[in-house]
Amino acid sequence: MRQLRKVETRRLFARAAAEYAPRRELAFLLQSLEDPLNVGSMFRIADGCGALELVFTGKTPTPPDPVIDRTSRGHDRRIPWRRIAATDQACATLRAEGYHLVALETAQGACCYLHYPFPDKVCLVLGNEANGVYPPTLAGCDGAVFVPMYGKGPSLNVHVAAAVVAYHVLLGPAPPASSLPD
Repeated sequence: MRQLRKVETRRLFARAAAEYAPRRELAFLLQSLEDPLNVGSMFRIADGCGALELVFTGKTPTPPDPVIDRTSRGHDRRIPWRRIAATDQACATLRAEGYHLVALETAQGACCYLHYPFPDKVCLVLGNEANGVYPPTLAGCDGAVFVPMYGKGPSLNVHVAAAVVAYHVLLGPAPPASSLPD
């Protein structure tokens, strides 16, 4: 086994895009994230999963920012983003655009992301690193999901949890085994 060359990687991903085409449209709302490292990581995740956009609210840092640029490896210049200062206004705008708002949060009534009935157009709502999705925002969401934790820690880093759930939103349950690695 060896690492693929760039041209081989492009071919692999082209085949994968055809075989594992996204089943849903996806966007992310970042509510008052504080760390520009997490924001930069979200740009890379958004690009990797083909998200339509990132929406920043509250105190979430935005480009241009040297830490976001370095962490995103330039993806902050590829992925559409917008800032809507007030989170309630951002939620109302996204809902008017047809998004189903799903908070990624351990909350009353939340279910494991593996069992949530994601519709065709989803916006994952990600909360502040320390305080999660704020209660007024959570109340305005259409649903909430969580990632099961098996260790002693109560959560994953926000961008890691977002990646886990985002790919499930896009692809749904695992398809039958594929011949892609061949």
